[in-house]
Amino acid sequence: MLFLAVFCGFLAEYQLEHKIEKDREKQYIQSLLKDLRADTTQLNARLHFRTGKMKTLDTLMLLLKSANLKANTGILYYHGFYGPFAVKYIPNTGVISQLKNAGGLRLIRNQLVVDSLLDFDTETQWIVDFENWERDRFIDASPYENILDASVFESHLDYQYPQNIFTLKRITGNPPLLSERKEDIDKCYNRAQMQKRLNAVLINRFYNLKKRIIHLMGLIKAEYHLE
Repeated sequence: MLFLAVFCGFLAEYQLEHKIEKDREKQYIQSLLKDLRADTTQLNARLHFRTGKMKTLDTLMLLLKSANLKANTGILYYHGFYGPFAVKYIPNTGVISQLKNAGGLRLIRNQLVVDSLLDFDTETQWIVDFENWERDRFIDASPYENILDASVFESHLDYQYPQNIFTLKRITGNPPLLSERKEDIDKCYNRAQMQKRLNAVLINRFYNLKKRIIHLMGLIKAEYHLE
């Protein structure tokens, strides 16, 4: 009888622990799905920004090699203002960090979900690292600063407080450049072309990450019967 009582107590404790772990798994998964939805929204915004940046850089490169550059400096100033800009992708890593660092991955029963989650995490980290490298690579904006006069930007900027927002109005006329030396123009072109190449790499990786997120969300919804 004593053995039976101990055994039954063990089973009850095991069942309770199993239920607790299943509840924790469900909580993790629901939080993870919320983060993935937020990441998808942010990815769409970053893709919109990056594809727009590609057009800006194309315009810059075309103008910098144009024989009519002096007649189009207003357009050059406008796109040159946005050329150095970069908006970082900041993923929601709270849940996945908990799963990895606190041994939470063992709670997820479906190995396909675990594998897809780790693939997603690897791709996300690659993008974060690459954008950090991109920022360090282009932190020196002198190729733009050597030919574009910041006072032109200042006279066309519309600052809004307290939102801390500013927009650049279309630049009328053709303001003079700080330098028309071929060496300075070529350096600016080379910078824009390098930015374009790295921008194209990131656009491709963003699309890959978006596919991984969609795949992962599909696995999660199917496994856990979530909407």
